[in-house]
Amino acid sequence: MPRLAPAAPSDEAPLLHGIIALAADAVVSTDDERRIMLFNPAAERMFGYGAEEVIGQPLDILLSESAREAYRAQLERFSHEAIGDRQLSDRGRIWGRRKSGELFPADASMSKLRVDGATYFTAVLRDVTDERRAGKEREVLLAREHAARTAAELAERRMAFLAGASEVLHSSLAVEETFAAVLRLVVPEMATCCVVDVVDTQGRIRREHVVHGDPEMQAIADRLGTYPKQQTRYLTRRAIVEGRADLVSRLDDDLLRSIAEDEEHLAILRALGFSSVITVPLRTGDRVHGALMLARDSGEEPFVDADLTLAQTLATRAASALDNARLYDEAQRAIRVRDDALGVVSHDVRTPLSVIAMCTASLLGEKEMHDERSRDALMTIQRANQWAQRLIQDLLDVSAIEAGGLSLARHREDPVLLVMLAVQLNGELAAEREIALVADVPKRLPDVDVDADRIVQALSNLIGNALKFTPYRGVVRVGAAEEAGQVRLFVTDSGPGVSAEDAPHVFDRFWTARRSARTRGTGMGLAIVRGIVGAHGGRVWLEPPAPGGGAAFSIALPIAPSASD
Repeated sequence: MPRLAPAAPSDEAPLLHGIIALAADAVVSTDDERRIMLFNPAAERMFGYGAEEVIGQPLDILLSESAREAYRAQLERFSHEAIGDRQLSDRGRIWGRRKSGELFPADASMSKLRVDGATYFTAVLRDVTDERRAGKEREVLLAREHAARTAAELAERRMAFLAGASEVLHSSLAVEETFAAVLRLVVPEMATCCVVDVVDTQGRIRREHVVHGDPEMQAIADRLGTYPKQQTRYLTRRAIVEGRADLVSRLDDDLLRSIAEDEEHLAILRALGFSSVITVPLRTGDRVHGALMLARDSGEEPFVDADLTLAQTLATRAASALDNARLYDEAQRAIRVRDDALGVVSHDVRTPLSVIAMCTASLLGEKEMHDERSRDALMTIQRANQWAQRLIQDLLDVSAIEAGGLSLARHREDPVLLVMLAVQLNGELAAEREIALVADVPKRLPDVDVDADRIVQALSNLIGNALKFTPYRGVVRVGAAEEAGQVRLFVTDSGPGVSAEDAPHVFDRFWTARRSARTRGTGMGLAIVRGIVGAHGGRVWLEPPAPGGGAAFSIALPIAPSASD
């Protein structure tokens, strides 16, 4: 039972004692001298004192030293407040002190009671240590969750930025367009201003672009493009020479002075208001193509390490795109040189070849020949001339295919007639080699929308290839069939077939099989077939080896739409 100060006898006393003893909250009462006169079991459990240890003791033993004066003042004010004798004060937070000296938070409410001119105070307390701990843990968890969400959102934005950057950077193979794409990405998404410095073929650094996010500041940014005039004063020099990325989170005036070449340069830098700078190399492998400088002014948050990492990733992708663009430019220049050379060949070399062909034909046409040896020599000249003419035409066709300039005059054509024409054109050559050239076509097939001459050329190249590898008295079969909404043209032979090692290369330019052939090829015939078929939106392929040997090539062409479509 709780210890109570003596009180007037009352029928309510036993009931009051029982209620206080069973209360879950600590109940502590003091007399008008602030000495403890009631200390219930819940208070014993809360503070660690037995009731006999605290009855008659000042209330201060239950309070932290820092709270004692404030609590005395609060009790003093409460004792003089004009409220009813039994009225409770608002619940508040205090710091209690256990017997062990441990401080703990508690919610407390007070009431006062006046009896015979004396004022008694009662405090009802609830230990909120666990609640406070749980609250702090919730705060920590919420803070961590917020930080994780913020980091995830930032990472998501950066991933989206880099994904968009990759798409934009590789959307063009032109160097200038790639530079422009880099600048559009950086300004104003990452920086107020972006500077691109490049290394020319002589190894000298050249300022290529300066772009500012504020159009009104662009004129000043353009003036920055004229600096620096000395190679050693480039702010991006270390990024280019050492291949290192740098972050200057705070760019002060002393650093600006160390960068500036003269007063005008310093005035430009000050006017631009750079306060934070990142420099990153544009590097692929061991080659540094230049550097990016990203700058923010004082109105933006300074760069942090995460920005440096993002800038490095962007620079790596930009450098790769620039390298691809340069390689593309070099390839285009090489193609133009080659095409110019082919133009010379086709015009200047064909003229004497034509003269040789005419003279050879004239001599062969004479009735009287001196001897068989001379005639054989003329036949050899004629074959060599035909070979040279074929080689020139193949080179021109390959050039046109690669440049995407293969001209097509497309019309609705009957594929059966195309097969028959190709067989007819190659019949004499097959007869010379004692090879049966057989057409295998149905009476009727759907029309195809093609350039007839080009498709016959593709079929003739396949037939010529088959004749080269088919032995005497062999068979070459040329046919057509309707399959899966397409028309398939095919050429098969009874030769040795194509080895698994050679199969992946048969359509490569200038590649010739190592299998035995009776005549030498240019290595371009099948490449031309692929180019012609591809220009028609079709497909050509080498069929898997058949059990009986031989090679089989197929061409699939889309069926022409009907007139009602």
